Amino acid sequence: MKKFSTALLALATALAISPAALAGTLCPNTAWTYSDGTTSVAAGPCGAVTLSISNDASETAFLYWGSSSYGSTGLTFGNLGSFNTSVAFSADVPSEEPYYVLNFQDYSSIFGEASGDTILMIEDQSGNLSGGNMLLDPNTTLFDLYDNTTGMYLAGGQSDTNTLDGWLVLYPMLSNEPIWTGVEIGEDGSCPPESPCSETLTVNSAEFNPTPEPSSLLLLGTGLLGLAGILFRKEIASVLTSNS
Repeated sequence: MKKFSTALLALATALAISPAALAGTLCPNTAWTYSDGTTSVAAGPCGAVTLSISNDASETAFLYWGSSSYGSTGLTFGNLGSFNTSVAFSADVPSEEPYYVLNFQDYSSIFGEASGDTILMIEDQSGNLSGGNMLLDPNTTLFDLYDNTTGMYLAGGQSDTNTLDGWLVLYPMLSNEPIWTGVEIGEDGSCPPESPCSETLTVNSAEFNPTPEPSSLLLLGTGLLGLAGILFRKEIASVLTSNS
């Protein structure tokens, strides 16, 4: 039975490490960027991107990982897990900070809006930037919901914030939605147009550690148990043949 025990150990190890294997690094120079000001990209295989604006009351700049078809990173609301972006940020107003935006196109009218509207889940809190890192924690980071097509906040309005996990409890259909994941600066109204405030954000890299969805883990576990059963039957057959 030694071969069978070894096989089971290998299967258990594969199951244990499979969530960690999904983790990865996203390079800024592969992202989609936009700025009302200036954008520069550093050379190299994973070059940093710098976004600058001169008036955060009327200008914006952002960087999204994703493609025109969404979901090119394989990330959904259900498996996003933790997300940590390494940045360098400067602003005329010390209280200003970059913020996360999760972007998807909703064809299921989850919130009762028109099919195909672009929906933004916008971070709505302060203090997410620490030591050059922006941390997105699905259990603690607060977001509001915004219909970017109509220009209106959803649910209870801008003041109605919730964590990512909290929104998933209220709207479980969000779980499988492929998303763009990005960071943004500007347009929060802290500085009036007559007294412009500049901001500069350099995005160096992003590390993400997705949480496998329960259905995926169940499918993987079922497959591994099935394989273990086959190996067990072959081992028993081999023992019976050798003893006959």
